[in-house]
Amino acid sequence: MSVEENIRRQRELYGEPLGELVRRATAPLGLTQATTAKVLGLSPAMLSHLMTGQRVKIANPIALGRLHALIDLGAGAGDLTTSQINERLDEIRELSSELTTGSRAATVEGGAAVRGVLRAVASGRELQQAADALRDVAPGLAEVLEVYGSGTDEDVRAHFASIRHLL
Repeated sequence: MSVEENIRRQRELYGEPLGELVRRATAPLGLTQATTAKVLGLSPAMLSHLMTGQRVKIANPIALGRLHALIDLGAGAGDLTTSQINERLDEIRELSSELTTGSRAATVEGGAAVRGVLRAVASGRELQQAADALRDVAPGLAEVLEVYGSGTDEDVRAHFASIRHLL
């Protein structure tokens, strides 16, 4: 496929080319492409290929979830201190370092997968609006949308651990 075709497909998948999306997310944070790749858990080369349209999509749902978290962080960066931004970046990046073995890893992977799926189809703001709309009719679903849509990584881990026995 040509770069033009790949960028067209990125627009279909993400609403805009990944290069624009990543730059919009990271510019307010002052992140370099190498730092962004590290936070997302992608190689710098893969991120470059995605941003230039040489590749179409982020195949890893955890990395996609991290990108959505970066987008949300970038959108709210003006209201945060540098220390708060760095703390949140560490939380986003930490997810990949916790993917080891055992039940903690399963909890992290499961929660990250749920977050990745939700963030692949809607922004944190959209998920919060959906949660607000559903709160009276389906409070459990509203909680899932809220926690996985705009909660912290710790909120996601705790919630997933609390429902894991139901799966």
